[in-house]
Amino acid sequence: MGHKLLIALFGCILITLSAKSQFEDIDKLIEKIKIPRHGLTKEQIAKLKNPFIDQRTLKKIVIKQKIINKLKRKKFTLRLLSIFDNRAKINGRWYKIGDKIGSYRLSYIDPDQAFVILKAKGKQLRLFLHKHKYKRSLFQISEGRKK
Repeated sequence: MGHKLLIALFGCILITLSAKSQFEDIDKLIEKIKIPRHGLTKEQIAKLKNPFIDQRTLKKIVIKQKIINKLKRKKFTLRLLSIFDNRAKINGRWYKIGDKIGSYRLSYIDPDQAFVILKAKGKQLRLFLHKHKYKRSLFQISEGRKK
């Protein structure tokens, strides 16, 4: 029993010594905090800009971003390159009636007048073949005759 009491007493002494050193560190930190600090004057603070965005500025930024997005979308151009067998070649790809091209859907192909109609949300867009840019050729498929 004597040994247990000595060990407990020795443990208490160690704890108080370590606690005393911890409290000394805390006391030093508190003394450093008590030292008066010199910051900005009231005039300097008044001259600073507000780092937060107000509602008006935020609305202007959102409106500008929407305009930029609309302009980016309008750069999409469609060119009718050729028409063959109820199919139209637009921007290098072949499409048939009902196919979707961007936000438009191909709704009509007229090989005689050389144009197609694209529709999207109440809008109608006509694409024509240009004679001076592209050769307009008529393809005829005839069955061979046996003699």
